[in-house]
Amino acid sequence: MKHISIAACLFVAACESEPDGPIAYEDMDFAQRHAFMSEVVLPQMKEAFVRFDAGFEAMSCATCHGDGASDGTYAMPSPQIPRIPATEEAFFEYLEDPEHARWAQFMSEEVWPDMAELLGVPVYDPKTAPDGFSCSNCHMVEGQQ
Repeated sequence: MKHISIAACLFVAACESEPDGPIAYEDMDFAQRHAFMSEVVLPQMKEAFVRFDAGFEAMSCATCHGDGASDGTYAMPSPQIPRIPATEEAFFEYLEDPEHARWAQFMSEEVWPDMAELLGVPVYDPKTAPDGFSCSNCHMVEGQQ
């Protein structure tokens, strides 16, 4: 019984020394971000993308990060994923294509809010969250270098 009491005390002490709650993504170091992306973000996003299109069954870090997954930078936005129109007018023209409209709906209803939540940041709103998570966090816009 004495060993159980000592073990319980050590367990409680270890738990009390942990920080309160999870670390915000912006406060994570590179290793923590890599682990979070690999263990949390990729599985959840893969599930959503596969529901949308079974062709994403082989989704990997490179699906979103492109060459950044190979060179270890994981830089975003990625030039290897489709670019989005640079103006509102061009975007509405882009949406006239049913396939683009289907993708835009999926991205705006699932990917965009889910990624913002996973990263612990607000969804972009020009009035309340102008620095919030938006399309341009992942996608470059046409003409962007």
